[in-house]
Amino acid sequence: MHGTPSPSIVRRRSAVQRRFWSPVYDRFAGAYDAVDWFTGDYTHALRLHALDFLPAPPARVLEVGMGTGKLHVVLASRYNTAGLDLAPGMVRRTQRRLAQLGSRSALAVGTAYAIPWPSDAFDVVLSTFAFSAFVNAGVALDEMVRVTRPGGSVVIVDAGEALDGNYKAHLLARCWEAMGDFMRDEVPLMATRGLEAQRVDYGPWDCVHVTVGVVPERESV
Repeated sequence: MHGTPSPSIVRRRSAVQRRFWSPVYDRFAGAYDAVDWFTGDYTHALRLHALDFLPAPPARVLEVGMGTGKLHVVLASRYNTAGLDLAPGMVRRTQRRLAQLGSRSALAVGTAYAIPWPSDAFDVVLSTFAFSAFVNAGVALDEMVRVTRPGGSVVIVDAGEALDGNYKAHLLARCWEAMGDFMRDEVPLMATRGLEAQRVDYGPWDCVHVTVGVVPERESV
């Protein structure tokens, strides 16, 4: 795993996101489903692995960075859900998906740096393939922890280098960085915030991982 990127690298990757990925992500939201189609829904299958780390229903689940809503409609069929995405185009697409299935969820356009729900509002906060796009990961994680109740969990699925250090995962991580993403190991980030965290690698060459952090219970006064 790489350490904290230098300020110049942060500026360069942020510029890539701002000038290219952010406009494309919003205006061509529907095109993201084409990636799943092209890969035989393999990307979606990697997202679905997160379900293995969620509690049994009922539970209050917030998805941060829900994208086109393919995972969100699955969550909404099982849980009391809410969803947040920075791109209005993605929120609209998720709303259409929910309506087609007769499902409901509280959706909002907004940033992970200021999640528009009160503290302790959810049992689980989940993010799949979005956390690596956050420039200010610490701020985003602080917000995710804030809205998670004590004893609840923060679940992050993302790409990155494998724990075994294999070269193929390393090359893939470099490609994602070139496109503006930040490859991280979320365990240390969670640990510094008092969460008990564990990580499991999976996917091709273990280039995808899920990290689960349990929010500590508050000490009684």
